[in-house]
Amino acid sequence: MTVAFTSTDKEKYLSRGVNKNMAIVIDGIIGAGKSTVGTFLSEALGVPLFQELKDDGKDSLAQRMLDLFYADQSRWSAIIQVMFLNDRFRDIKRIESEWEVAILDRSIYGDEIFAKTIHERGQMTHDEFIIYRDLLHNMLNHINPPQVLIYIDVTVNTAMERINRRGRSTEGDLIPRDYMEDLRRNYELWFENFDLCPKVRIDLNESALDASGQVKPFVKQQLLDAIAPYLKHTQA
Repeated sequence: MTVAFTSTDKEKYLSRGVNKNMAIVIDGIIGAGKSTVGTFLSEALGVPLFQELKDDGKDSLAQRMLDLFYADQSRWSAIIQVMFLNDRFRDIKRIESEWEVAILDRSIYGDEIFAKTIHERGQMTHDEFIIYRDLLHNMLNHINPPQVLIYIDVTVNTAMERINRRGRSTEGDLIPRDYMEDLRRNYELWFENFDLCPKVRIDLNESALDASGQVKPFVKQQLLDAIAPYLKHTQA
């Protein structure tokens, strides 16, 4: 567990007087364990969890679009990025208007990593990427930074194994390994430079989970201890 936010960083952050949207955001590559950590934190803190995939059913719009995307990334990359971006923006506005604090299992800031990766791989045109990025930055002007960012660090091998185990539609067969490697590399660069709020890095490889796939108690406690200084109005 690494708290990538020094005491000096904390003083600078607090001295800005930045308004926060009271969200706890969890980020990491596909299959990292965001939903697992989000569910645990939701129960431990007594706050709602807003999930990226709100309906795990294979016939849901999000899952249908994901299947199309993995089958033909160049054709569907732009529209699926806009779809997920719009969903995240809607959730953040709900949190700001209806809740004192809530959890998001992917951040709107991390959303750009997917678009950047797809663009770099030649599966999103430059014009599509510019339009997406302009839309994202326009949205960011209308929201506040979160209370804390939790970044889940796992290897590509671990992530691919979890994707295959969960059997969510056909993603296990369609997600290319080199795409996951590119995604993880860009996530690492993004996390290193992210400075909008306190951030915590958690290693959630197999040694952090028990036989049933749940986060081990000592890892849960380490995570709660790491984020506690940055939280307000929770039941922790």
